[in-house]
Formats: sequence, structure tokens, C-alpha cells
Amino acid sequence: MNNGSQTNDKVMLFTPYFRQSRGNSTTAKRLVKGLREKGITVHVFAYEERVWDEEAERLFQEVDLIHIIHLKRFSHWMKRHKDVQLNKPYILTSGGTDINEDLKNPEAVKLMVSVADESCAITVFSKDGKDKIVQAYPHLAERIYVIAQSVEMKKKKVKSSIGTLVGSPHFLLPAGLRPVKDVLFLFDELLKMRKTWPNLTFTIIGPVLDEAVYKKVENLEKEHSWFRYQREIEFEEMPTVYEAADYVLNTSISEGQPSALLEAMKLEKPVLARKIPGNESIIVDKLTGMLFQTPEEFHEKVNELFAWQEREQEMVQLAKKYVEEHHSVEREIRQFLQVYEHCLAKAYV
Repeated sequence: MNNGSQTNDKVMLFTPYFRQSRGNSTTAKRLVKGLREKGITVHVFAYEERVWDEEAERLFQEVDLIHIIHLKRFSHWMKRHKDVQLNKPYILTSGGTDINEDLKNPEAVKLMVSVADESCAITVFSKDGKDKIVQAYPHLAERIYVIAQSVEMKKKKVKSSIGTLVGSPHFLLPAGLRPVKDVLFLFDELLKMRKTWPNLTFTIIGPVLDEAVYKKVENLEKEHSWFRYQREIEFEEMPTVYEAADYVLNTSISEGQPSALLEAMKLEKPVLARKIPGNESIIVDKLTGMLFQTPEEFHEKVNELFAWQEREQEMVQLAKKYVEEHHSVEREIRQFLQVYEHCLAKAYV
């Protein structure tokens, strides 16, 4: 597998989602596009969206290498599909939830290690992700590779289906509605901040992944005209959504490496994020973004930015430069091809 030239190698990419707009599907689509541009034949099987059939089996038997996204979800799928034999070299890509949340569950760990043990490589987005897997599976340390996820987000406006709230400052939180994203963490503080900035608005955009969280969000939206929830939209529309925001937020309890923040940074939007390892892997406080631990500290950081307009622009430019240097698609694909080459070479020794 040559890192820059055309090749006839075939890969099957197993991803939980490909059609639905979620973090896994964004990663999968980016990898598919990048790999195909390098001449790799990629067959995609979205195992939470599709049924394993004869066509999937036929394509599976044709490939040289298997690439799997999300340890826990795939482990559960394999448990239900014992007829699918991983008889080709395979790599695992672990993102956020399967490292930060699932590793806390002993049963999940037991299930995941059954798949991880036979893998030829495991990729993670950050050193923190690697450290957490090594803590759970010390014997896997030598096969773990850190490959930062890239950003493919260009500054272009398209007609968007979202009716953006008018107001300033406008805070945007791109996140699916589920407990780990803690999307209402700052709500009460934002309500207090409206005493100082009565035109402040807040938008959450992302799919409904938990009905209980959605119900809370829905009720608050009915009560407060300055708050809006928007379900997922097409990825191509997101630059327009970012453009309408003054600040982009992340309030997650845990993250792998937040692509929404990287996208905002690439588009020169200031970001404020909860101080957790996944966010710290891409943000240096007061240099490329703002980190906070409590809603009160978030309020303080916003005050700093308002009083610090010139420095805010410097921060935005540093953030953009960081993303371009460390999260380029070319770099990400090159690193994956190196891992593929290693696995194939090892398989034929």
C-alpha cells in the first residue's frame, strides 16, 4: 500500500452510521473520500443502519483489510452476528464514547477486548485516548496509534434550512441530545447573562439521541424565545450556521476529540469549551480558545473576551493556524495509510 500513489488495495469500512448525521458518520465519510482519492477501493457497511446480506458478505470476502469504527458498538454487533468471521487483518478506530464512557463498564470492557485482542492496530484521536485504553488493556499498548481527526470545512455560504435566531451575542452548541453532551449545562448561567446582554441568544443543533434530554430542551424552548433547538441538518449547511454564531460552545462531560470545535476554529469562530481531556487536546486556554470548569467560570471567560476584542482576534487566528497544521485531511489519510501498510505487511510475514 503506497502512501501517495494509486493502488488496487480494497478496504471494508464498518461504521455504526453513515446516513445519519453523527460524529461516526462524519469521520467515516471523511475517511472514505480521502482513501478513495488515494486510489483505495472502499466498501462501506453501516452496521447500525443496514442488514448483513449476501451482497455485504460478497464484498467482505473481496477486501484485503477491514477498518472498524467504534469498539463497543461493533463488539455488540459481532455478538449478534457470529457467522461473520474477521478472517482478514483489521484495525479499530476508537473515538469518544467508547473510551470515555464504555470503559467504565466492566462488561463492556470484557466484550470490547474480545475484538481488540485480535486486531492488528487501534487508532485513537489523542494521547489521552491512548492512555485510557492502555490503562484498561495494558497488553495492547504497542498497537495503539494516535491519529488526530481532520477537518474538512470550507468557508462558503449555502441556503440553510435553519432559522437562526437574531441577537448578540449568539452562542451556538452543535451536539446531539444525549446525557454525555450535557447540553443544558450553561442554560441557567446564560439566562443570568441576559440581564447584562438582553439580546443574547442560544442555539443547540444536533440529532435527538435521548428522549429525556429532548423533552427538557423542548420545554425550555417553549418557555424562552431567546433559545432555539434545531434538529440535525445537512453537513454542507453547517458553514452557514457557524457563520451566524458569535461563539461556539462545547459542554460535554467527556469527548474523544470534538469535530465541531475544530470546524469552528477552522472557520475563525472563537470557541469556549468545558475543561475535559478531549477538549484540552485541541485547545490551549486563552491561546486557541477558552476553557471553563463551571458555568460561573464560563461567564467570566465571556466577560474577558468582550473586554479583549483585539486579543480575541489573535486567538481566532492562532486556532485556525493550529487546525490547518495539525488536523489536515492529507495528514490524517497519510497516517491511516501507514497503519494499513503495517497491518498488511504483518499479515503476510
